[in-house]
Amino acid sequence: MSRRRFPRLAPVARSNQILRMSEQTEAPASTCVLCDRAVPRVQLPAGPTVGFCPTCAADLNLLPVEDLSRLSQEEIDRLPFGHIALDPEGTVLRFNAHEARKSGLDPRNVVGRSFFREVAPCTSVQAFAGRYEQMVRGECSTAQRFRYVFRFRGSERLVQIFLSYLPARGEGLIIVRELSHV
Repeated sequence: MSRRRFPRLAPVARSNQILRMSEQTEAPASTCVLCDRAVPRVQLPAGPTVGFCPTCAADLNLLPVEDLSRLSQEEIDRLPFGHIALDPEGTVLRFNAHEARKSGLDPRNVVGRSFFREVAPCTSVQAFAGRYEQMVRGECSTAQRFRYVFRFRGSERLVQIFLSYLPARGEGLIIVRELSHV
């Protein structure tokens, strides 16, 4: 199966958050949100990070990013996959342009609302919201990948979800990668 090619995008860049190919010298800090490869760590403080690896970055025509949680809104709006940041209670902190296009939701109407109860009530189930709550309480792994079907009026969307909670930042991250339409 060949990988889907995305149009060339401007690199998502902030000098202290981009992992350049020549700088891959330290041990991996985490796994890629899009695959299971290691994300090399360069200049970040101790603790888990959430990023994507050089291989996936090359497939997306972007530079690898070692910590997606530290990007600005402008930078996450350029990502070719959904990026949703949550506080520990599940309130949306950031909602990127890609996810807005795919879901048909306006970020101005999403930020500040409960993701699991108001924005995407189809996720208010143990397999999604329950996992997030367990992560926040420290009862399970703070990073999990699974497939999910988002149900909208008149359509469904099969996606791969990377769900993560970073206790040191007090922030959760949902990465939504389109698989196909159901």
